[in-house]
Amino acid sequence: MKALIYRDVKKIEMHEIPVPDCGPDDVIVRNIRSGICGSDVAGYLYGTMSSGIFPGREFGHEMVGYVDKVGKNVRDIAEGSRVFVNPNTTVRDPWDSDMAGAFSQYVRVLNACLDYNIFPLPDSLSFDNAVLIEPFSVGTHGKNRPGIKPGDNVLIYGAGTIGLCALNALIAQGNKNVAVADLSDKRLALAESMGAIPCNPRRESIQQYLVKYFGEVQSNTPVITMNGPSITLSPGRALNIDAVIDCAGAPNIAADFLNMAKPGAVLSCIAVQKKDVPLNFRQIMSTEAVIMGSRGYNNTDIQEVISNLAMNNTRVTDIISHTFRLSEFETAFETAADPDTAIKVVFDME
Repeated sequence: MKALIYRDVKKIEMHEIPVPDCGPDDVIVRNIRSGICGSDVAGYLYGTMSSGIFPGREFGHEMVGYVDKVGKNVRDIAEGSRVFVNPNTTVRDPWDSDMAGAFSQYVRVLNACLDYNIFPLPDSLSFDNAVLIEPFSVGTHGKNRPGIKPGDNVLIYGAGTIGLCALNALIAQGNKNVAVADLSDKRLALAESMGAIPCNPRRESIQQYLVKYFGEVQSNTPVITMNGPSITLSPGRALNIDAVIDCAGAPNIAADFLNMAKPGAVLSCIAVQKKDVPLNFRQIMSTEAVIMGSRGYNNTDIQEVISNLAMNNTRVTDIISHTFRLSEFETAFETAADPDTAIKVVFDME
């Protein structure tokens, strides 16, 4: 079979390697569509330490395809089934999930189990759309972790793949008031077409811009005014936003959240911060704000995503900007590495 092998920065090779053996508890899946993730791009541009992808390994982790072989001990999974492969539960070590083999023609699913690492695709869900299950699940987990409700006001930082997936997860559950902040007008136009309130911080303050959509409430943090020897305390104002989802990883986001957070607001952090970020714990205390991490996804998120994609009740598939053959991998990765050109790049493995 053909497989992409990671070597180093800007160095990926295609090799002919054996199809993996199918053990008695395993399943072999023939990949049909695979997506290039931001972590794949990080490995391509910056190397192993930025991505967790090691030299000499197969890689890629967003994949859907057909079940090609089934081990003798495996139950409830039939050859020829159309499936999504969960990369986190496919490999022995979950830290190897970025090297699960999505950029190989065949992949072995160890200890295959239905609705654990193999998820059947509804007949109404095409491979073209199902390839988004993995990133859509990441975005969905980002809104499920803080328990965002349909009536909540939400701000998403970042209109890349995960930010737009989080947006569509919210739209699918009925949220009407979702703002997306990004520096790219092109990406903001796409977010707006999906139902978001677009905001470009280059042009104006996010808080000032969104007041007209969400309004303000009284803050627990007072405004201190000094007039000579006298000090005056007056009620502060906060943006009426219930939840913020960070899909950008910009160092200012945590501080901005605390500066504008209403009492009890929550920040769900999906993006990976590249540097340590200072936090004002006095603000956390006074606002009773919550800052939490959102890592990956769980089975409930996956099932929610499969249902939403099958019902076609969002425009999330509009994020697919380019499709390439596996043999065009060099062009595919160069395209995926250019944020002004691409959002989601997909391989057609057929």
